Amino acid sequence: MKKNLLILVLQAATLSIYAQKIDSNSIVRKAPVIDLHNTRDYSGFTIKLISKNPACYSFDILTGKKTLAHHFQNPLPFSPKGVQKKEDAYKIAQWMINQYNRTGHWENMMPPHVARELQIECD
Repeated sequence: MKKNLLILVLQAATLSIYAQKIDSNSIVRKAPVIDLHNTRDYSGFTIKLISKNPACYSFDILTGKKTLAHHFQNPLPFSPKGVQKKEDAYKIAQWMINQYNRTGHWENMMPPHVARELQIECD
């Protein structure tokens, strides 16, 4: 009886030790690939384009190694499909940098009249 109890306790201890080894921080997660061809410098900032699918672009704005404005997903609230072209994403990011330099805070959305002025397609 004592042997069976000892074996059960050892099995329970072994299972609890192995169950605690799986850590959510050590799990490999898929992240969008950032290509070197999708970065551009503008006015002391770096714009990195991120494309989760080929039809929609988002971007990060960085200075040095520090992310200033993190991951703008869809700065066009009136466009349900988001930013469709790379050049449009760069134009939006450059406008946001100019606004930041002028006002000191980040704009999260671009007004429709500014998109028309910059000739950004909003389908």
